[in-house]
Amino acid sequence: MIGHHASMWGLATLLGIGSTALADDYHHRKHQEDHVLRVPHDYPTIQAAVDAASDGDRIEVSRGRFCGATLTRRVELRGRQGSTIIGCDAPVSGAYRVGFLLPDARASGTSIHGFRFDGRGVSNANLLPLGAGILARSADGVSVADNLFEGTFQAVTNTDGSRWSVLFNRIEHLTALTCDGGCAGGDAIVFQQRLVLDRRPVGNLAAFNQVQGDIPAGLDEFSMTGVFVLGQERARVAANLFRIPHNPAATAQGIGVLVSDHCCANVVVSTSVKTDVLFNDGRHSELVLRVDPDSGGGPGNLAGAHIFGNRGQEDLPTAAARNAAVSTDIGRTRATKHPLY
Repeated sequence: MIGHHASMWGLATLLGIGSTALADDYHHRKHQEDHVLRVPHDYPTIQAAVDAASDGDRIEVSRGRFCGATLTRRVELRGRQGSTIIGCDAPVSGAYRVGFLLPDARASGTSIHGFRFDGRGVSNANLLPLGAGILARSADGVSVADNLFEGTFQAVTNTDGSRWSVLFNRIEHLTALTCDGGCAGGDAIVFQQRLVLDRRPVGNLAAFNQVQGDIPAGLDEFSMTGVFVLGQERARVAANLFRIPHNPAATAQGIGVLVSDHCCANVVVSTSVKTDVLFNDGRHSELVLRVDPDSGGGPGNLAGAHIFGNRGQEDLPTAAARNAAVSTDIGRTRATKHPLY
């Protein structure tokens, strides 16, 4: 185990993540004991603790099954072993139950570490479990680390936020809602531009995560993806492990990393630029990486990209592939994603 951690720290330094960033995002931040709110010791629910907290307070959640919360301030959420977030009547996004909802910039700087999110069994026929683990809009500098997501059709979603760190999480049995019903999800980690189209989100990081997905039968309209990069600048996707195998009963692809500038039918966003996709393992998926042609049919989503050390098949725009002389698998059906936002 010591050697394993040493190798991860060495790779983090090589990737430019750096020990300072990992210390800030993965280890516990310093705090004063009189600013710790405990659930259920001090407050019966996580929402009650959030409502009572001030910016920067720490909320510790003990073993047990709890509803999530809407975060309207910067808090440090820490789950102790066995603390599980389940689907409840709130928070929600439309018909879908959410674990932690970060509705706007007031939640910037929040950290969410150490929880189990129970979305097992969610489907078009059963929307009672968690559909989305963490769903955020316009919140910057959020840290999501060392969590377990079981089921869900979208584990971590960052819409229009910059400088996120999503590290050392496990996503198991990721699913999607097929288009005979909800027609949504199929993404483990989403960095997307959707609401603010005059600027790209900048500097989002997904590293050292493990994603295992189960493509449902009949999913023919869009792919299942480990990390979806949509309309981003300087996104980094590094050292993740993806296991999203093909399902013969569906035409959807299992993709480790998808970089694009379009989703959801007519939604077109900025091209994704300066994306780093490094040392990811997608050998147990159909593709480790797919970069869509830009909305004009060109290689714009590869502008300034660094792609190196990935294991598995890559699918890149044809013109860019010729210029870069890298392996490609062109000619597959281009999928349209339907992530929540």
